[in-house]
Amino acid sequence: MEIFRKIIAVLGLILLLSGMAYYFLFRSDGEKYLDQGKEYFKESKYKEALFYFEKAEEFDIGEALKYSGTIYLESGDPQKAIVKFDKYLQIGKPSDNDRKMLLNDLGVAYFKLNEIEKAKIYWKQAADLGNITSANNLKELETKLVK
Repeated sequence: MEIFRKIIAVLGLILLLSGMAYYFLFRSDGEKYLDQGKEYFKESKYKEALFYFEKAEEFDIGEALKYSGTIYLESGDPQKAIVKFDKYLQIGKPSDNDRKMLLNDLGVAYFKLNEIEKAKIYWKQAADLGNITSANNLKELETKLVK
């Protein structure tokens, strides 16, 4: 029974080491930076996350633009968020869900800059793709404009 446990432990260690080897040997530096940024993002360590996302951007990892844009938007810098989101929409390959969220976030960024017409354009595009939040933003905006 003891030998069986040792064999299982050794096999587990081999699997762990092979997974780590794959990660370190076959993933690009940009992907490593993106992964590290995501870890910090999950922990709400946005300053650290932003550092790694911007390093990933240097390696043309488009997905990093989405995260850095979100950090800028949430930290009160909508102008920088717009640059990141626009670039991701142009060069990245966002999924349909990401596209809906990016368009909504662009609307939010423009709204924060008091560029209401641009906000409406992006919220309309996102709503047309099925983003309920954007549809609600448009309804609320129209209600406030009528008053």
